[in-house]
Amino acid sequence: MARTQETDNETDGGRTNATARDPFRSGIDRRRVLHSSATIGATATLAGCLSEASGQRAPTVYVFNTGDRTLSLIDADTDELIETVFIGTTASFPANQYGTGVDSTYDTLWLNVSGGVKALDQQTVDEVATIETGFEPNYPNLTPDENHLLVASGGTTTLEPDPADPDDHVLVRIDADRGSDTFGEVTGELEVGYAGPCDMTLTPDGEYAFVPNIADETISVVRVDPFEIVRHVDVGDPAGRGNVLPFMATASFDGEYLLVENGEGELGPDPAIQRDGSESIWDISTPEQPVELERITRDDGLPAPPITSEIGPDSDVAYLFTPAADAVTVIDLEERAVVRDIDVGGSAIAGAWGPSRETLYVPVQTANHVAVIDHAQREVLTTIETGESPTGAVGGMVRPETTSSQRVRSSLASLGLTVGEREPTFCPDDNCYCG
Repeated sequence: MARTQETDNETDGGRTNATARDPFRSGIDRRRVLHSSATIGATATLAGCLSEASGQRAPTVYVFNTGDRTLSLIDADTDELIETVFIGTTASFPANQYGTGVDSTYDTLWLNVSGGVKALDQQTVDEVATIETGFEPNYPNLTPDENHLLVASGGTTTLEPDPADPDDHVLVRIDADRGSDTFGEVTGELEVGYAGPCDMTLTPDGEYAFVPNIADETISVVRVDPFEIVRHVDVGDPAGRGNVLPFMATASFDGEYLLVENGEGELGPDPAIQRDGSESIWDISTPEQPVELERITRDDGLPAPPITSEIGPDSDVAYLFTPAADAVTVIDLEERAVVRDIDVGGSAIAGAWGPSRETLYVPVQTANHVAVIDHAQREVLTTIETGESPTGAVGGMVRPETTSSQRVRSSLASLGLTVGEREPTFCPDDNCYCG
């Protein structure tokens, strides 16, 4: 399953998501034309010297722009854009839970691409491994010891509820240690049937992972080593009509809580019962015996269906990404209640903590910026311009040493020109420019 070359483009320019929107469908923004022209003209002079910290350790946030396959690099100390470079691939839900803090020396970005996962070297942003899973949707996360990558493959809200020939979805464990002779190789695989595994999140000790199964109405408790499923936990009754549909999850940094985003409706591309969404708070202090503590619904102040979440460093508050409300919704985990909605200026499906875990970086797809949320104040401090349709983000401590060629191609891509490879990623239906 492991290989080290770029995957081939799809016949339609890499487009696999039928609902993907074209960010250039309304034409090219004149301001971007002027900006890109200036960038192209200045690139030769800059000659790769845009940041004094290039190639060194420095707090950085990597933002994946799915609209033009570029990567925006943000200085996490100053909250300023360093540069945007073309990488020919993208990610909606990159591995961003561990290996991202100020004390981490990890130097690899793990991307969810259509058909598998891809590893980029943070120093050069060049590909170092590609692992195929056989499924378009993939949800990776790194273990806290930075030795394994776990991937849930196959699940999405648009799965057919009762297919004639159901797929056999998988959970995969990959060697993520760059110093290992088997880096990038599959070290374990679990076939789970047509369960619809939609995410992967880990306890802080790295012993257990949790996987929401949208087609099976369960949460799987997975032991990392040996790689095995310990048990399946039923998610109970829906808040309204249809099914619960658990599909994304985040474990807290203290190992006490598990947040699960639920569809609350029917599975499928055109459900008869529309998905209203809910948020479940689970007690995972005994990892093999999760207990649901609360389910927050629209009647409890949830403004829109949550897509995924991040939990604060002290595990006292959660941030839910509610794109239909153009907001990030804040949940008090002790009170188990909605406390506020933060306007981020557009639609966002994910976010990532900076290395210090003091600020949350939220790529806003429909505004082409990142909203920087101050955790202490629970408000947006600033916004940072990015490439087209920023979607996924990761924090880290390596400042890439980019090339003039990457910057020139980024400028051309920002004008809507086809430049190099355009590898797709996979996103929730109607919530992403992933084509």
